[in-house]
This record gives sequence, C-alpha cells and structure tokens, in this order.
Amino acid sequence: MTKAIIIDPRNAGSSGDMFLSVFLDLFEDEVSLQELVELINKKFNSGMSVEVQKIQKKGIQSTHLQIEIENDIKKKHAKDLLSYCKMVLAELNITEKAAKLAEKMFMTLFEAESKVHGENIDELHLHETASLDTILDIIGTVFLLEKNNALDMSILGLPVNVGSGFVTFSHGKMAVPPPAVLEILKSKEYPFFSDEVDGELLTPTGATILTNLVNKKIQTLPPVKIQKIGYGAGNKEIPSRSNVIRVMEAEIEDEQSKNYLMMLETHLDDVTGELLGGIMKKLLENQALDVSYYPLLMKKNRPAYCLRVICEEDKSPELANMIMKELGTLGVRENRFARYELERRVVTKKFFIEEKKFECRYKERILNGEVIGVKPEYEDVIAISEETNIPLIDLESKLVNFYHIGDEFCE
Repeated sequence: MTKAIIIDPRNAGSSGDMFLSVFLDLFEDEVSLQELVELINKKFNSGMSVEVQKIQKKGIQSTHLQIEIENDIKKKHAKDLLSYCKMVLAELNITEKAAKLAEKMFMTLFEAESKVHGENIDELHLHETASLDTILDIIGTVFLLEKNNALDMSILGLPVNVGSGFVTFSHGKMAVPPPAVLEILKSKEYPFFSDEVDGELLTPTGATILTNLVNKKIQTLPPVKIQKIGYGAGNKEIPSRSNVIRVMEAEIEDEQSKNYLMMLETHLDDVTGELLGGIMKKLLENQALDVSYYPLLMKKNRPAYCLRVICEEDKSPELANMIMKELGTLGVRENRFARYELERRVVTKKFFIEEKKFECRYKERILNGEVIGVKPEYEDVIAISEETNIPLIDLESKLVNFYHIGDEFCE
C-alpha cells in the first residue's frame, strides 16, 4: 500500500484560497501559514492578516480563510510578480524541489495569460491575479504540502467542475470557463466538465495549482483506505450545494504494480477489413494503449467483429467518440479494470558480430527491483538480421546471450 493525496474538485471547482484552506483543514498546520504571512509582511510591508475560520457550507464543516491586505503590490506585470515570488522563496525554509514547483505554477499562469492576450511574458500586464494573495495561495499551498511530507506522495486528481454561464471581470463579459482557465486546462490536458451551477467555479489560480500538483489524472476513485479528509470553503454561496473542495489522504495499492485503465468495446457487423485496419491506426495514433479485434457471431447469426480498445481513463471519452464517428456504431461499452504491470526499462548494448559493431535495444522486465526477463527490440533484430543474414530465430537467442555477457564483447 502507498500513501497518496486525492484531490476531488467535482463538487464546486477550486480557487487559490480554497486550495490553501483545504490543505490547512487536512494538515491542521496554521503555524506554517502564519510563518509565510509574517515573511510576506516583512518583505512587502503589506499589513496582511489571515484569519482561519471553521464554517458551515450547506452542512459541511470546512476551513475558510479571511484574508485582508492593507498595502497590496502596485506593479502589475508578470515579471514583477515572478520576482516577488522568488524573493519570498529565497527566504522561506523550503527545498529546491518545492521552490521549483511554485515557480512552475506561476509560469503556467503567465503562459496562459500571455497566449490569451498575445503578449510576451516580459510585457504582460496582469489584472485579477496580480496580488499578494496569489503569492500566498500558490506558495502557501506548496509550503503546506512540503512541511507535511506530502510533495513526495502520489497526487491523484479527479475531473474539475468549471461551472457554466457567464462571468464579468476586467475584460468584460465572458463565457465560463474564462480564456485563461481554458488555456491552462488545455495545456495540461486536464479533464473538466460543467453542470447546472451558474457562474465561475474554477479560477486561473485554482486551475494553476490543480494542474501542477496532480501527477495522475483519474476519472473515478480507485480502491482506497481513507486516513484523513479535508474540506476547503470558497467565498460564494451556491444555492444547490456546498461550495467546497475535498482532499483525501489515503492508502492505495502500489501503483508500480497495478494500474487502472479503461476498456472500450463495440460489435460491428457492417464494416470492411480496410475500415478496421484504418481505425486501429487512428486509435493508436491518438494514445490508445492497445487495439484488437476478433470475429464473433451476433444476433440473427450475422458474422461480425468485436473491436476492443485499452486506454488511460482520461482518454476514454475521446476515443469512444472517435469509434462512433469513424465506424458509425451506435454505442461503445466502457469498463474500468485494474491491470498488474511489471516495471519496464529500455537499455542499449553494444557488441560485435563478424568483426562488425552493432547496437541493440533491450526491453527489461523488472519485479521488485530485479530484472526477471529481457527481450531484444524487434526492429533492431530485423535490422541486424538484414546486415548479417542470420535467421531471426537464431539471432534473437544470440542477442539475448550478448545482453548477459555485457558491452563490447565479440561473439
């Protein structure tokens, strides 16, 4: 079993202060937060105060932050905000790994704004995000995770609710999700959806933190043992639900040996072999992990094929739509399953055959840190066979022997 953090933003999206709130709720570490607030006040004479409150959101007890800033930063350019971020990180007791993660978050935010506005980052003028509370939200979240030994955990993220309708901000009225949020989600390939909630649920800072923290995107919860749960409250009151983000600290099965995937299937009685060959190529080019089809008999004794596709969870909707569009089938079945997997590694070995030097890539199969099997890459076996005229069956066993002998050995 491995410890993991699971971020669940399906109920009401997220914002920067909601992330800070939820990790405060999870770790109960107000001391670290106040340490950061004192440093920001010292560096910028900002008069910032942060009150940590326990409040009810539609019956859910959550942590909420009341942030007040007397003297906010005056310069609104991205390069200035990044400079302020580095000033804080330089004096904060934080590892290089955590500091780089915080800087990466700021760059994600700036790159999205830069693309939306068509401005170079060095010239980019910020509006809503150019504030000390953005620095507090991003650095504070990373700081809390590091201080509580969570940055080295696997961090899983469920799809995020972005809200619906329209929002009005400095650039006028805009459809939800606003452009910067949409750009962040696109660049990070993060899954999102809208439901009946009217209004913006995911802010640019919230999107930035979410997409950079998560190192594995999931569609549904895997089998877990929950150890702790945190709730972070937003400022809005949503009539239909509690405006909270939920985070869980949990034990999950070792992800090095077990992985959760999706299996898509459909039965086809009206397609040609050419179409099946074509769709296989397209599906693999669009990140399907495996594609196969096999003959079967359908209703009325019709000969047909079952098309089966294995893919990562977040690719399932896209590939299902592709199958329906390309082949005209009316539906695609989806099943989530677990697969035990060996660790795999590719290494290259050098050797001589008939006084000529060759290289061959080998795929190693590893269990508990031990190589339990090895196989030469087929393309390399073919290339060497063509040059040496050694039959494939003889050459493959010869190459396996060379792997065990080591580099630079003659036959």
